[in-house]
Amino acid sequence: MGIVMAHTIPSLDWSHSPLTGRFFDALVNESSIFFFFIAGYLFQHLSARFVFKHYLRQKLMTVILPYLILSVPALIIFTQFTQRTGMWPWFYQLPVWEQVGMFLITGKHLAPLWFVPTISLFYLMAPLLLWIDRSVPRLYWMIIPLLILSTYLGRDGPHGPLDKAIYLLPAYLMGMAFSHHKEQGMALVQRWWWALLACAAVCCAGVVLQWADPPHYQLPMKMAACLLLVYLLYRQHHRVGHRLDFVAEVSFGIFFIHAYFISAIKVTTVYLVEGSIYQGVGGEVIRGSAPMLLLYAGSVLVLSTAFIWVSKKALGNRSRKIIGA
Repeated sequence: MGIVMAHTIPSLDWSHSPLTGRFFDALVNESSIFFFFIAGYLFQHLSARFVFKHYLRQKLMTVILPYLILSVPALIIFTQFTQRTGMWPWFYQLPVWEQVGMFLITGKHLAPLWFVPTISLFYLMAPLLLWIDRSVPRLYWMIIPLLILSTYLGRDGPHGPLDKAIYLLPAYLMGMAFSHHKEQGMALVQRWWWALLACAAVCCAGVVLQWADPPHYQLPMKMAACLLLVYLLYRQHHRVGHRLDFVAEVSFGIFFIHAYFISAIKVTTVYLVEGSIYQGVGGEVIRGSAPMLLLYAGSVLVLSTAFIWVSKKALGNRSRKIIGA
């Protein structure tokens, strides 16, 4: 839901309440940090059966293949019918096949899809990461200098997925370390939860009040939140039970397709309000507020989930290879 809300916020007009917009943006922007923490946690948790060849094949079938399939509509739109905003000035001087290649390498054809080229670098590093976990777990201490480095550098840079991978490496390693040292990790969070909460609050204030960067406050805020949420879920698991199982099952599919529904809603609202076809720039015709953000993001979530449910019924066991869920 955090990622859906993060990509929904720019579709609303926050000019009348910029502080509110920045507050919600601080809470949900870069929610992909949670994804990387969870990915690292699950990688270490399931590593007893790790075989690199089988691991790569599984990721190819359930991540890369859906990425390629679900990229097709966006690739057609942004190479044949209109230009993607925010691309390099020279980009559309390239032949179409090179445009497609650049889109796929960077994930720039849809806002959320940078995640796949970036996480793919972690898949390739899997043997090295597993060696650290099994042979020299004391190297997990490098999370601290890596966190400082990432907080200084920020997420974006000229090298696309490589910059993002460096930025997110401490989150992935933190997930692995927490899985490796579950009991110690839980005990430390229980003891220092107030410090983690204070860290998250201060960093949130830095984003909302637009303190000068560097440092970039999202990563330490979200990493502190990761630890607090894992501990909270651990303590409340008996109440949650299996209620979140379906959400977990379809979450990756929602991640893949929700941007299409955000775009569809924006095109529809621009046409209804202004009577014109959305041209890819602007389009914030709905006034931003907390209820409207929840309604907009909730609509995207419901439409995405419904699409996945229908697709799973139609595709059966093939659905994970096509829509990632």
